[in-house]
Amino acid sequence: MKANELDEHVPDDPMWRVAQAVEGSVRTIRKARGKLNPEDCTPGTLEYEVVTMDFLDDCIRSLGGDPDADDEATG
Repeated sequence: MKANELDEHVPDDPMWRVAQAVEGSVRTIRKARGKLNPEDCTPGTLEYEVVTMDFLDDCIRSLGGDPDADDEATG
């Protein structure tokens, strides 16, 4: 599916657009820093799993979160 085709299938939700912007920014910053992105690895390999988890941690950091923080129990 091409990028312009994807635009026709995404929800018309501002938060979807924000999520896409965060993802794109993180991918660009990682590339500029010489880090791999998940699409640079073969799916199903250990490298893919490690890179994907690191990518998700970077997404959390970009939103001001701490991926290493313990989850708080909800009461």
